Amino acid sequence: MIGTTNKVVTALKGGEVALGSLTLLQEPAVGEILGRCGYDFLIIDTEHAAADEQTVLAMVRAAQAASVTPLVRLRNADHKQILWALDTGAGGIVIPTVESGDAARALVEASFYPPRGKRTVCSATRAAGHGTARGDFSEYLDWAAENVVTIALVETVRGMEALDDILASGIDVVMLGRADLSLDMGLGYAPWHPDVMAASEKVVERALAAGVVPGVLAYSPEEARSWIAKGVRFVAYSQPEMILSDTYRSAIEAIRGDRG
Repeated sequence: MIGTTNKVVTALKGGEVALGSLTLLQEPAVGEILGRCGYDFLIIDTEHAAADEQTVLAMVRAAQAASVTPLVRLRNADHKQILWALDTGAGGIVIPTVESGDAARALVEASFYPPRGKRTVCSATRAAGHGTARGDFSEYLDWAAENVVTIALVETVRGMEALDDILASGIDVVMLGRADLSLDMGLGYAPWHPDVMAASEKVVERALAAGVVPGVLAYSPEEARSWIAKGVRFVAYSQPEMILSDTYRSAIEAIRGDRG
């Protein structure tokens, strides 16, 4: 809501790394845990998860209460979907499978009020303090102009081919989707395949040259550090469901192994 610090914006403007995570779990406690651990953001996924609006709202509230900036990954760049996510108070939008400059521009256009974009206004939204910002609504508009981050996921060959146009669209972050990219390249699930890594490194280089922040999903702390060394400043470290499944799998193998 108004006055809430967008930790992603603060980090990126300060030349620092914004560090967070991504989850399909529809559980507000995830944001609370990340906050206690000192992370900057949580991407709340609605692309692959059957999350409804009230669930997203609960997760946004919990994250903000824990001083974590909530970002929402939507299913597409639909204007009204972006509108409701931002009106809940989310600090930014992640759009998957961006394959053209037009798609990236649609994200920017829907995320900002005029003159930068075409986001429609309602002074009674949660983002606007449930109407409490009406006394000086220009203050809220100024705040919103500085506290929304737009993130385009490039995860297909077609997206790679349109990268220059995407980078010129006005987005804040271009984020690599290596798993989908490897599938689209005909390599199967191979996020670490040399061809995928080479293509990803080129995206980072071209983004930096264009003045756009490159982002990645890092599967390990070591990988996160490697990408940061290459200039990546938006890093989503793993997913809590992945961490849970890996830990429980290792534990049960160790426990059963000890019995044998």
